[in-house]
Amino acid sequence: MSDEKEIRDVARRERRSEQSGKYKPLPRNKQTEADLTRIFEKGTERELMQYLRENGVSDDSLRFAELVKLFRDLGEKQR
Repeated sequence: MSDEKEIRDVARRERRSEQSGKYKPLPRNKQTEADLTRIFEKGTERELMQYLRENGVSDDSLRFAELVKLFRDLGEKQR
């Protein structure tokens, strides 16, 4: 359950940044949620990075770094 809470926290911060117009948001739909859930549960870090890049998240953005860090933290907990 805490994993879901952390994902929701990141999404909440993204929504705030979207409102300020800092970056183009990821699409908010069931397909995006399903893709990210699958990647976080069974995917690799490389797969996550590729998905983010394909959806317009720049490598040098703070959001990219936060999502990769969250992925790494969650991966360590699962081991």
